[in-house]
Amino acid sequence: MSYRALRALCLYAVVALFLTTGCGYGEISPVAYAYAKALYSICNRHAGDQIGNAQQQIESARRRGELSEREARWLTRIIEQARAGKWESATGAARQMMEDQVE
Repeated sequence: MSYRALRALCLYAVVALFLTTGCGYGEISPVAYAYAKALYSICNRHAGDQIGNAQQQIESARRRGELSEREARWLTRIIEQARAGKWESATGAARQMMEDQVE
């Protein structure tokens, strides 16, 4: 097998793996889902005045063990997008997190 053919085969394998496993969020807890839902609402309304409170609640839930580190990190990234004024991206990320639980 030539180098070019091997390279193409590897590329196809990577693409196939990506398409079958997706690149979204993994399974999350009901608590994380509730926070994603709240962040979706906040971001959809561009309610910047509520972002700080959401961040505090997420951090408190993480410290109490109600959210995993991974879940808190994902939710915090959504908050960071909102704080940067990327409301549509933040709204989309929160929606994606919820949708990934249905599939």
